[in-house]
Amino acid sequence: MILNLINVNTFSTFDWLIVLALLILLLVQIFALKRNKPSSTLRFWLKISLNILLWAVVLLLFINPSIEKSLDSNKVLLVSENVPQSTIQKVKDSLKITEVFSQKSFNRQVIDNPKLINQLGKIYLLGEDASPELLSKIKQHSIQWIPSFQEDELQEIHWNGITYQGEIQQIDGKVFSSTSQILRLKYANQVLDSIKLEKGFNTFRLGFTNFSIGKTAINLELGEKSVKEINFFSLKNQPHNFLFILSNPDFESKTLADWLGKNGNKVETITTVAKNTQSTFSINTAKKFVPDIIITDPSNAGNTLVKKAFSDGKSVLFINVENPDIDVRAINQNLGMKWKVKRISNQENRVISQDLTAHPYQFEVSSFQKSIFEYPIAIQKRFGKVGVSLLNESFPLMLSGDSITYSRIWQSTLQALYPSSNDNIKVDAPIFADVKSNIKTKQNTDELILVEKDTVATTQSGINPLSAVAKYTFRKAGWNTFQDSLSIYVEDRNGNLAKAKVIKPYLNESEISNAENTADFFSTTMPEWFWYVLIVLLLTALWLEPKF
Repeated sequence: MILNLINVNTFSTFDWLIVLALLILLLVQIFALKRNKPSSTLRFWLKISLNILLWAVVLLLFINPSIEKSLDSNKVLLVSENVPQSTIQKVKDSLKITEVFSQKSFNRQVIDNPKLINQLGKIYLLGEDASPELLSKIKQHSIQWIPSFQEDELQEIHWNGITYQGEIQQIDGKVFSSTSQILRLKYANQVLDSIKLEKGFNTFRLGFTNFSIGKTAINLELGEKSVKEINFFSLKNQPHNFLFILSNPDFESKTLADWLGKNGNKVETITTVAKNTQSTFSINTAKKFVPDIIITDPSNAGNTLVKKAFSDGKSVLFINVENPDIDVRAINQNLGMKWKVKRISNQENRVISQDLTAHPYQFEVSSFQKSIFEYPIAIQKRFGKVGVSLLNESFPLMLSGDSITYSRIWQSTLQALYPSSNDNIKVDAPIFADVKSNIKTKQNTDELILVEKDTVATTQSGINPLSAVAKYTFRKAGWNTFQDSLSIYVEDRNGNLAKAKVIKPYLNESEISNAENTADFFSTTMPEWFWYVLIVLLLTALWLEPKF
């Protein structure tokens, strides 16, 4: 910035009277110093100079002079508090920015120069600490946010705030790792999932089959240090109806049917035991049985019951695959799906774990396809959802006593196939106190949702007319009652993750710059503390002068 000139603010009559009084006070001081003139001429002029300087500083504090400076308005860097000077200098050099403001100084400049906002072009925001007042002032500009997170500090993280037992709880995030180390999800001393991070910037995804009911807290650990507590509320799954349609009896289907029945589900099995002869077996079923999910083998892909259930929007799971190439082709032809598999090994089987093997094939990646953890199981959706498992047999897990792995496989698979509930609620966590959050729910727009003692109206989603969105700002940190029987965990907003969430809605890099010139001029004033410091220094000098 270049100093051009100093302008004195226009004074009122009262202001001129104050200036006149200060001038009379100065003359009185000089007259008093002349009457008590010290023996030394040098000391006399030192006293005169100090008094004149003190008077001048008091006068400048009162008149508050403005300084007109040049400003490169094309690019401006706004810096949050506590950002190291080395980081600021690095950003300035890399982006070739000359104009740097702290948020306090920028707010002061805007007060002194209301037209300054309109003169600015692209704004770079360095750091996470930005007030909503500042963001609202600059929101019409193109804003690029430059985070200033520390090493090993989470830069972003997301998970489901309300989930179902057996559902896959997925945690996505970003972190700059100071070294190569392990990121773990732990419940007590049990590791639920882990991933190795390389030194530098990493995006990560961790997941596990939700085992809990009610309020749940798990830890995210980086190396040996806990970096985040993951809090969510878990709902118990409602019983579902399963129909097994089998070409012949087998241990895999029987074990899965028994496991579903023991977990409170209704199960009916139709098995072909001979030509034109079928056997029916039921678990927990009543007279009226309408299946939610069909479990069958690829030879029944053309079965009338399977095709009708699929066209009605029901889910179908294919197990007991024998020849992936041929079986996938049959599923595609009969149900109009787009499954693709490729052989990845010349071995007869590939080993998943000690008691679990699969065909030496894998599914080709597709944007409309969901995989189930590291297992060769995937889900696609057309009218209904279709799942295909390339596992050979999973019942040996139960025989060996590994019911945890068995449950993880099938709970996660079936959760992805369940029909959506009429009262589905989706909450993107973390939620922070005093920061607006979205709550997505499957209900009509004229219904209300209950949060603590408040009722919140919902708005129909513009993307999905069967769902609605409620916007709500939680004020209390900790567990908040939601819809009477549920809870949502709300975090304190003091951390950098909360501050970053405040910033993100204001980012609008697609906006066209408002600056027409690369250089403008604006007026600025010195902060009051500068004049107060000078006054204290001069008073100290006047007090010390007679002592020497």
